[in-house]
Amino acid sequence: MIKAFISNLLVIAAAGLCLLPAISHSAHNDPEALAILEELEANRRLVVAENMTVAAKMPAFWELYDTYRLEIADLEAQGFSLLAEFRDHFDNLTDERANDLLLSYFELEQKILAVRKAHVSKFSAIISPKRALRFYQVENKLDSIIQADISAVTPLVSEEPES
Repeated sequence: MIKAFISNLLVIAAAGLCLLPAISHSAHNDPEALAILEELEANRRLVVAENMTVAAKMPAFWELYDTYRLEIADLEAQGFSLLAEFRDHFDNLTDERANDLLLSYFELEQKILAVRKAHVSKFSAIISPKRALRFYQVENKLDSIIQADISAVTPLVSEEPES
């Protein structure tokens, strides 16, 4: 089971790396980016199924999971839009735009956290609090891999010389 989990994590990591250039063409309008996002979501679902064996047999779990992932995916798409804006203005990033991007990022992170928190009691009611914790651990591992891939290809803002 651990070997399969690691294998699927590597597939997701590879898909995440492939996703980044496609996102640069705006995921909402680019069929290639949409296809990559769909593949990434399908791989994510496989990893969840392999690591939530009891829950995977419960249709109610998957109904809630689909609702949860739709809400999270919408917010993730907003995050990719922020990345695209950062990329588009990287060479001429003003302090004002940098501040706006940072505040938008924090606002988005709060929205994602709110969705996660709102679903804890729902997952716990269906699969038990202990299994809900496991589910969120799996989700966190998957998110961490994707974030690491994004971080690897996102340049740091240049430091301004001290005056």
